[in-house]
Amino acid sequence: MAEKEQSVGRWQKEFFENIHLFKRSGMSEEEAKKILQKFLYLCSVTPMPPVMDVFKDPSSLERIGVYTPPEKKAREFMIEFLSPIMKFFTVEGIENLAAVKPLIGKYPVTLISNHLSHLDAPAIFQLLYHASPEGREVAEQLVFIAGRLAYEPDFTRLGLYMFGTLLVCSKRDMADNPSLSDVMTKINMRAFRHSQKLQQEGKIAAIFPEGTRSRDGRLMPFVDTVYHYVANKVILPISLEKTDKILPTTSLLFNQVAGKLTIGKPVLVGELSKKEMAHFPKDIEHLPFPEHGDKKQFLIDNLALLVGQNLNKHQHGIYRNLYSADTRDQNKLIKVPKEPKEKVVVIGNSSMGIAIATVLANKDVNVLVYHPDQEYTSQSNAERRDLRTYSLYKLPPNLMFTSDPEELKTATLFIQGTNPWELHTIYPDLQPYLSKNKAPFFNIIKGFTSAGLILDDLQHGLGLEDDRIGVISGASYPDQIMERKISGFEIAAVNESLIPRIQKLLTTGYIFPRPAIIPTDVKGVQLGGALKTIYALVMGIVEGYFQQTLGGNVDNSLFHLSNRFFNEMVKVGVSMGGKPETFQGLSGLTDFMLSCFGTDAKDRKTGYDIANGHPSEKMSNGFYGLKVMPNLMKIDPNEVPIMYAAYEVVINKKDVRKVAEGMEERLSRV
Repeated sequence: MAEKEQSVGRWQKEFFENIHLFKRSGMSEEEAKKILQKFLYLCSVTPMPPVMDVFKDPSSLERIGVYTPPEKKAREFMIEFLSPIMKFFTVEGIENLAAVKPLIGKYPVTLISNHLSHLDAPAIFQLLYHASPEGREVAEQLVFIAGRLAYEPDFTRLGLYMFGTLLVCSKRDMADNPSLSDVMTKINMRAFRHSQKLQQEGKIAAIFPEGTRSRDGRLMPFVDTVYHYVANKVILPISLEKTDKILPTTSLLFNQVAGKLTIGKPVLVGELSKKEMAHFPKDIEHLPFPEHGDKKQFLIDNLALLVGQNLNKHQHGIYRNLYSADTRDQNKLIKVPKEPKEKVVVIGNSSMGIAIATVLANKDVNVLVYHPDQEYTSQSNAERRDLRTYSLYKLPPNLMFTSDPEELKTATLFIQGTNPWELHTIYPDLQPYLSKNKAPFFNIIKGFTSAGLILDDLQHGLGLEDDRIGVISGASYPDQIMERKISGFEIAAVNESLIPRIQKLLTTGYIFPRPAIIPTDVKGVQLGGALKTIYALVMGIVEGYFQQTLGGNVDNSLFHLSNRFFNEMVKVGVSMGGKPETFQGLSGLTDFMLSCFGTDAKDRKTGYDIANGHPSEKMSNGFYGLKVMPNLMKIDPNEVPIMYAAYEVVINKKDVRKVAEGMEERLSRV
């Protein structure tokens, strides 16, 4: 709101268009006009709280402090003002307030909530205040932790006077104002001490653990600085929906939306003193610290679960993979199974390897990601996230990392999740384990090795029997699998009886696998996925070239060529041993279209960058496959003109324009 509130005169005209909302709520036009005028007036006369003077005179901190009490007139007006705006909001979990009431004043209580809007704090107060007598008592005891930027705009400052506030300074604020970092540190220390004092007096500290507003409505990482406000305290979790729709960031027109506030059950997080624990109500849930591991990280992650458990699954954000997608109960957390039905070992930590591991974790299984780097696996386990490919996402508790090859002895299923150019760094020490354990071995990675297809290479080097071998492939981005967007795979296996087992393990509320068109064509399914990476790279080159020479949108040109590209891909695939029908499936035509025209296609982006003279330093499957292709077949310009042109540009560094002109001439004669 800061960017909108610089001048009352600039926004009051638009602001008065809200008169229609208040009239729809039952007010007369005169009443609606009067309440809007009063809002503008109070915004202009509401003073900056004394705590803000500390930034001008740091020596005044001891005298002024960091607490700003509520102001009765502001509270009464804001309640009146927000009532018609929030008319269609509902409150759920009101019964949980009865459990909180006897705890206030006896034990430290902290309210936590997700953060969507500048109106969240006033909205929480407003909705609790009108929810029930217990809700009003809770609302009247709230003291919100507020950053200094919240006080500056007239609009938000008026709302903050509905309740008490404690001034704090964020890490970002400190970084942006290094000259004030010392006083900001003192402010934060004083705010924490004051919050403890207020809680002893029966106040409820209220905090947004994300630290800032979510711009897309999904949970962001909870910041570790909230740890001291929540550790060894009773937590009252609040979940908000649609407060961001009340007032869009680009407008001053309020919307009446059907939002919701959900009150979760109070939970004691950590431990109280022995004396307090002796009298603490037994019916209040208790979340103790673990004996081992990072206690702070454990607490922060579990706070997110307390808030997220009452949010729609699409709002779970980076915590989404902690919830089971294998049940209609959308907010059921994944747990470590007492008697797991499978022990799946994913070998390698590619993006698709980690993505498929999170899919498998939805089942009643244990999943291990094997990588020989012990520092990486240990740290990933400690932080419950993959540090190399998806460091943002929290991972389910039944998905662990290991660098101990002994774990392979008891695996019931192996998933090959290593990129082709990294096989030599992962597999050298695994041969004795993979040859003795006869568990099925399925590949999920698309691409070629220097000697051929990934499974052919590994089968030869590791001595894997034919009836163990299978492949999982399809039109899917691993990033979108991590985001739980609907995707599909097709499965092929030499031993066709293995397919239903793999299909069942992969089927969730967002992944829909099926047998390949020819279920035993393992080679064809692999070739579809491997070759499309090369042709997607070429499509990116062509797109970059056409945009330079033709300008603007070049979809006509690209789709005109796509049929030629696909026909050549099928021709190459069949010559290398695949069945023609297989290339009409998910791992063939569908994956080809996604990779050539999808917005997140990495190989296409790599080709586009090459055409524009900015080749990526990051290896892609298509680049590596094209590089090793001469080891696998003769690249004849008359037989495979598209692949030949790509090899000339990408590997031999020939001029894109000249090669493209030559390819156009060849294709025009086809």
